[in-house]
Order: sequence, then C-alpha cells, then structure tokens
Amino acid sequence: MPRLPGAAAAPPRAAAARPRTIRPMRPALSIDPPLATIPGILAEEGVDAFQTVLRDPGRFGNYGVPDPADRGALLEGLRGRSTWGVAHGSLLVNLASPEGRIRNSSVSSVIADLKVAAELGLAGVCFHVGYAKGHPSVDAAMTLAARKLGELVAKMPPGVRVLVENSCEGSELGQTVAELAWLVRQVGAPVEQVALLIDTCHLHAAGFDLSGADAGARLADALAGEDMLDRVAAFHLNDCQLPCGAHRDRHAAPGEGTIGDGLLSVAGHPAFRGLPAVLEISVEDARRGLGFLRSGGAIA
Repeated sequence: MPRLPGAAAAPPRAAAARPRTIRPMRPALSIDPPLATIPGILAEEGVDAFQTVLRDPGRFGNYGVPDPADRGALLEGLRGRSTWGVAHGSLLVNLASPEGRIRNSSVSSVIADLKVAAELGLAGVCFHVGYAKGHPSVDAAMTLAARKLGELVAKMPPGVRVLVENSCEGSELGQTVAELAWLVRQVGAPVEQVALLIDTCHLHAAGFDLSGADAGARLADALAGEDMLDRVAAFHLNDCQLPCGAHRDRHAAPGEGTIGDGLLSVAGHPAFRGLPAVLEISVEDARRGLGFLRSGGAIA
C-alpha cells in the first residue's frame, strides 16, 4: 500500500494476550428481521450472540426499520439473558464517495442505525467505509473517508460504537490492516467509539493468507504491529470459497473453504479468545460451521 497522507509507521511489536480470562471465541449467528424471532433462534441453536440489520441494507432512508412492537419483542425475549448483538449497516455506505449527497446519506444512515442499536442495547454498528472509485488515488479517497468518519463519530449517540470492517473487492477501502489502522489513527477517537471488526473471508480474499496453523499468530502480529490489537471488538468468522487474493467476497461455512483449519488458529489465539465471532451465513449452514469450530475447540 502506498504511504498515506500523514501516516507514520507504527513501531513493530509482538502480539500480547489480552489481559482477561482466556476462553474460546463467542459464536454468533447472523439473523435477519423480524427482530422478534432472534431470541427463539438463539435459544434453539445454543448461542448467545447475534448480528442483524435495522433497515433495508440495499436502500438509504427509513425503509424496513423495525417498528416499536418488533423492537419491544426483542427486548422482552432477551430480558435476563447475557446476550451480545451488533447491527450491520447499509451496504450502500460510502464515506469516500465523490458525491456529497452519498457521503452525507451514508453518515445519516449509520447514525440512524446507531440510535436504534443504542435503544436495543446492541454493541454498535459495523460497516465498510467506502470506495476509491472516482478519486485520483487511494490516498485521496482514504483522506475523505477519514474526514467523514470523524464527522460521524462526532454525531454518535452514547453507549454504542462503530465497528469498521475490512473489505476485499475492487476499489473498496480498508482491505489491509494498515489501511484500517490509518483510518483509526486519523479519526483519533477512543476505542469506546471506534473499533475494528475483522472479516476473515475478506482478509483472505484481499491477500492475507489465513490458511495454516500459524494464521492466528500472523494476524495478531500484524494488528499489534499497527497498535490495533486492542481495537478488535469482534470477528466475522467466515471461511472463503475462493483462493487467497481472489478479491471476491464469497463466504463459506467454517471448515468448508480455502481457509479451513486456519480459522481454528485465529479463533484459538489468546489475543482473540472471548471475542464475538459472527458466522455470516444462513443458520442452516452455520450449524455445520459451529460443529467444525466446536470440534476444534475454537468456540464454546
């Protein structure tokens, strides 16, 4: 990646285990609305964490936002249970768009999701920051994305945070650990407001080979080298249908793709244990993935 504007090389350092009780990753399911169905599905599958969406992910505006009754049903169904949840933001979010209308709609969409997430007690909202398309360079697009991300953070409600997710396709920004780290440093917000969500399929497809027994150590070292290890709040623990470096977003159930046992290495590394691990596949496919991860001791 070319040197980004104002970027200073982070001093390399070895990854250290997080100062907390070590336990396997916390499995999470991706469950679409209605929200009222989430408590029952979690109970049936023996899982206590989830990801959902809070509006139509293919449109800007208040389309598909859960109504008060649906929100209340989720809260009532999870009452008294120790549950973790996150919302996935709109797939249209592009903080680096050359068009001001799209940049502003992106910020408004994430803020609206954050407000609903706060009401529901979710951890926050994850999303991809945008694209370099239409800019003279990746540096120019990254600079604009960082500025809009800073504006978004300034408008956030309390109690939730944004989880910036890595990407892998075309001119998408944030395909490498270095790019994610640069964005976070430029914004300068605390981890309580801005964290990272690492998608293993995306990272593998972007060229960071996660297959092999040392995958977890290499990923932890890469994050620690950018001083980002403590920013990682969750994973999308997806396998990848295509070879490393394919730059296509094609998820597979854990154990059924080109990462394979590398996911056990990532999930079992001390730096990542205990973090929520969302399987972004159907619940039916997730059952097979959970079986693979449990047999390898990677999740509880």
